[in-house]
Amino acid sequence: MAARQVIKQEQSLCKAVLAQRWDEVIELYKSHPQIQAAKIAKSQDTALHVAISLGAPENIIIKLVDEIENTNVNDVQVARQTLEATNEQQDTPLHCAATRGSASICDRILRVHRDLASKPNEQGETPLFLAALNGHKRTFLYLHCFCNRIQNTTIQMQDTTNQTQNITAGTNKPCWRRTNGDTILHFTIQREYLDLALQIIHLYKKQKIVGAKDKDGDTPLLVLASIPSAFKSGTPMSLWQRLCYNFCRVEELKTEVDGQVIRNSGGLKADDPRKRHRRQGSIRKMKEKHVWSAQIVEELLRRTSEYGYQNLEQLSQGTSESDDSEHDSTNDKKSTPLLVAITNGQIELVKRILEVYPVAIYDKTDPRRRNVVLLAVEKRQTHVLKLLKNHPLWHILREDVDSEGNNVLHMASLLLHHMPRHVHGSVMQMQYEALWFKYVKDSMPAYLSSQINDDHNTPDEVFAKEHKDLLKESNEWLKDTSGSYAIVAALIVSVTYAASFTVPGGTDDTGKPILRGQLAFNVFAFSVLVAFCSSITSLAAFVAVFSSRKQAIDYLRSLPLKLCFGLTAFYLSVVSLLVSFCAAHFFELDQRIKHKISPYAMMLIPLCLYTFEQIPLYWNLLKTTCSNEPQPRYVGDNVAM
Repeated sequence: MAARQVIKQEQSLCKAVLAQRWDEVIELYKSHPQIQAAKIAKSQDTALHVAISLGAPENIIIKLVDEIENTNVNDVQVARQTLEATNEQQDTPLHCAATRGSASICDRILRVHRDLASKPNEQGETPLFLAALNGHKRTFLYLHCFCNRIQNTTIQMQDTTNQTQNITAGTNKPCWRRTNGDTILHFTIQREYLDLALQIIHLYKKQKIVGAKDKDGDTPLLVLASIPSAFKSGTPMSLWQRLCYNFCRVEELKTEVDGQVIRNSGGLKADDPRKRHRRQGSIRKMKEKHVWSAQIVEELLRRTSEYGYQNLEQLSQGTSESDDSEHDSTNDKKSTPLLVAITNGQIELVKRILEVYPVAIYDKTDPRRRNVVLLAVEKRQTHVLKLLKNHPLWHILREDVDSEGNNVLHMASLLLHHMPRHVHGSVMQMQYEALWFKYVKDSMPAYLSSQINDDHNTPDEVFAKEHKDLLKESNEWLKDTSGSYAIVAALIVSVTYAASFTVPGGTDDTGKPILRGQLAFNVFAFSVLVAFCSSITSLAAFVAVFSSRKQAIDYLRSLPLKLCFGLTAFYLSVVSLLVSFCAAHFFELDQRIKHKISPYAMMLIPLCLYTFEQIPLYWNLLKTTCSNEPQPRYVGDNVAM
């Protein structure tokens, strides 16, 4: 009967928790202490686990912990065992509180069982780790200060015999690191909690967290370089956004920790993730991220080395970190921060790395062994290539080849399948590819154009093979588009030609228009003339495009200019045709409304539809045609072609 009664009580507790009837849960905790540690979910969570995860009010959670402590006031060990109950992931209620970001709940639990602060879960994550992982800055700082106040902290781990062993903190992985090697600095940078990342660098500078490698062998600097939008040069912005960006002011972050506030347990409140995003607009958030990223770069470059100096220093001191050595062989095969920054077009990071570590200029990708110039050309990073042109080793780097015998021009001739977002359609892609190849070719020695790779192909031959399908698709698009526009332009020509001999109001005996001299008639006559001339011009331009040879070299200037000229004339003819219609129709309106322009507002509908559809294509095509320098490719803002 006693067992059945306990089962019923546990079922009642489960129903009350899932229904979020917290007063009933507190009453059950008070009247039936034996069910406080009961597992009420398939994931082996206790009621306290579930209540914290479901977002129960903090005062409710604190009352539950109070009941656990008060009902076991004579046996503190029982209360501690209840609070250290784990679920399937070996998470304690403190882990759940840290994940939620409630410093008050963490503080209340640690006042009963302070050893939980350093207890890892199944993946080796401590509550401190989970608070940083989820970006809860205040909770993280509280747990950090709490752990620092504990002397001779022990970490409990389970061995293969399920017996508890106490291992001193000095001989085990630190609280800021997972079992697999991931650190809180890697995750805070990756998830763009940059203000918290700066605090972590400052707090754990003695533990050399900035040089730690994760399970993939990546350093924090490499993780930051892998975020394209972390720097201004890697973030695409419109003209208006650039103007707002330049006038927006953002202060640098301070990394001092206010220990007085963190230790004041009575004033602790849960972290609100929404506060992180309460800024003065998206431009300010963007600039904050760029400023904070620059601060992190300075701290990382100042406190660690990516090119072996740190290892030499450790050898000279007779010390080494075993946690990092296990990733050394993996890191040898991975990319470096400089190569990743070049791939993402982060010119600020590229410049700073080369200033601090000039030897990084010799970095090469693995396994194709492409140096920084080859990589910048392959990834279409114009501004990075301009920076490298001013490097003292430019003349040596530009003549290097990769493991397949490809030189810089071979890299420029490769087809890029992910184009910048401003590139619309196959024609603009073909123009971009031809412009990029010419841009690189003009800055290289002439003999590179005839150099062959391991497949015995010159750069021109590689370009022809790579762009064969794209050229065919572009030619078909131009043929269909120019043919369609030519038909419409021919219709406008015929309409305006007929309109020029059918004047409003008719003519007198001498053949002169009766309404000649009136403003509306003059507008009609002039607009018909403009429409006829512009439609004839557009027709000639589209016929020229239709009948051109359409080779790759023609996409640099000839074809785009003809197409832009034809589109401009065609748009002018459409506008003039509508104006001529309104001017002719003006004589047919009633005297009471003929001086009102509102009846002709409907003429704006076809103009707006055409404008919104064609102007972006027209503007980008014209801008690229008139430019001698192709725009850089922004990683993360590309579209698959």
